[in-house]
Amino acid sequence: MSIYGYIRLNNHRRNPKNFDLREQENIIRKWSEKNEYKIKKIFREIEPTSSSLELPKLKKLISLIKSGEVDVLIVARLDRLTRRIRLYQKLLRLFEEYKIRFISLKEDLDSKTKSGRKVLEIIRILALWDAKSIPDRTHEMIERKREIGERVGHAPFGYTYQKKRLTPLIKELNIASIIREKREEENLSYHKIAKFLNSQRLRAKRGGKWYAETIKVICENPLYERS
Repeated sequence: MSIYGYIRLNNHRRNPKNFDLREQENIIRKWSEKNEYKIKKIFREIEPTSSSLELPKLKKLISLIKSGEVDVLIVARLDRLTRRIRLYQKLLRLFEEYKIRFISLKEDLDSKTKSGRKVLEIIRILALWDAKSIPDRTHEMIERKREIGERVGHAPFGYTYQKKRLTPLIKELNIASIIREKREEENLSYHKIAKFLNSQRLRAKRGGKWYAETIKVICENPLYERS
C-alpha cells in the first residue's frame, strides 16, 4: 500500500501557531506509526497561495494519483490541502475516481469510514451550491449597475458570455481568489498584487497586463467575495 502525506505553508503569511511544516509532518508520522503504516513520502509545499491546484508539489502528487501510484493520502488539517471549497470538489472527484483513501487528521476525517464519507459529501454539496450561486451573484451585480446607471458591457473578469448568459471561467476565478487572498490576508497593495501577477505570467482579461486599478476593481467588487 502506497501512503503519501502532503504538508503546506504559505511563505507570504505568518506561520500558523504550532502548525509549521515540522509540526504538520510530526502529526502525520505519529499517526502512521500508531497505526503501523509506512509513509512512502511526504510532499512539502512552500508557496504564496492556496488558491490553485497548480502548486509544484501538489501537481506532482496529483500526477502520481493519476498514474495509480497512490493508495492513501494524509494531511494534518483540511486547509493544508487547499482553502478553496471549489478546489476541494475537484480533488474529491479525483480521489473517488482513483479510489484514494483520504485522511485529514485534525478533523478526524477518513474517507474509508461512514462518518468520513458523510463529511466529504457535505463538502461536495457546499461546493456545488457555491458554483451554482456564482451566476446569481453576477446577475445581481449587473442589475445593481443598471439601477445606478452604470454601463453593462463586456463580461467581468472570470466570466464570458455564451448565448447571452454569463458563464464562469474557472481559471480566471482562481486568479481572482489569489487577488483577494493577497489583499485580505497578506495586506498587499494593489500595485504589489499587480506586480506579483505579472511576474507569475497570470494574465488579465484578453491576455493583458495587470494594473493597480484593475486589482482594486476586483478587490472591491462583491462578485468576487471569497468562500
